[in-house]
Amino acid sequence: MRYFPLFVILTVFALPVAGQNQIVTGQITDDRNVPIVGPTVCQINTTNCERADMNGIFHLMLLPGKEKRLQVECLGFNPVEIIIADTVTHPITITLDPMYIPDDVILGDPANKSSSQFVMRSAIQLEGISVGFDEFATLLGSYNTDKLDDSGITKGIELGAAFSGFYTGFGFGMSFGYDGYHDSLKIDVSHTTFGLNLGYNIVNTRRIRLTPVASLRWFRFRLLNYNDHRKIPLTGYLDERDLDLRFNQTAAFAGLNIDYKIYDYNYIGGDYWSVGLYGGYMFRLNKIPWIYSEGNRLTTDRQIDLENFIFGISVSFFTESR
Repeated sequence: MRYFPLFVILTVFALPVAGQNQIVTGQITDDRNVPIVGPTVCQINTTNCERADMNGIFHLMLLPGKEKRLQVECLGFNPVEIIIADTVTHPITITLDPMYIPDDVILGDPANKSSSQFVMRSAIQLEGISVGFDEFATLLGSYNTDKLDDSGITKGIELGAAFSGFYTGFGFGMSFGYDGYHDSLKIDVSHTTFGLNLGYNIVNTRRIRLTPVASLRWFRFRLLNYNDHRKIPLTGYLDERDLDLRFNQTAAFAGLNIDYKIYDYNYIGGDYWSVGLYGGYMFRLNKIPWIYSEGNRLTTDRQIDLENFIFGISVSFFTESR
């Protein structure tokens, strides 16, 4: 009896804590009422998961503030979603139906994949590309070409969509550029990139997406040299090296993209988001760059040095069709 007051105190403090969480207990069976060993039970849109034991029994404590829905999956069975009402009685029984494969279907044939889900993707990217304008140094001056060389880090966006595992997207990016003075002239350097990307998801699980990607790239480098005074003599204007050159270089890229999917902390919207890394090999499609000035097509035999290996990181947001 001397421990009875302590027991009462612990019970009183434990009641509010227990009331904040709901434990779901159940058994998972097949269509013949036979327990299934090892199915995964997850609270929807969270990483809160448990695996059923050898008797198909599981115990899962629901996270407060999240949807009271369960996703039940097991290899060889069709996944199901279960809504957990506040008045549900435990244990609950969940039945999984086995997947049946028609006799005329060949396993492993990509043409037989029946997934037709449409997924929209928007991405923010940071990409590193090494370029070199050394061959133009004697014509443009080393100061100009050094600034053009520094414009290889590109930040941009990409919008795309996937259907049945096939992905296509269009990207646009801009470099950090340069804006300053040299020898009394104003120097502006900018770099823009356009890309058309194609891919196919060879791995697409709840957490990981692995996609080989091929793309076409169009790089535009612009160099401006000008005197920014309001009034300058005509002779001075003719003597200065005012430039407005626009270098155009196309390239093809083949590489690999890997995404890690995240279902929590999705404040922007969509069904989930991901952090991705990609890299690969790139080569020039036009050996000599196309160079334009205001109203002129300029010719040259010099080349832009374009690094073959590029890499990038991306943060993507996905919305799936229902």
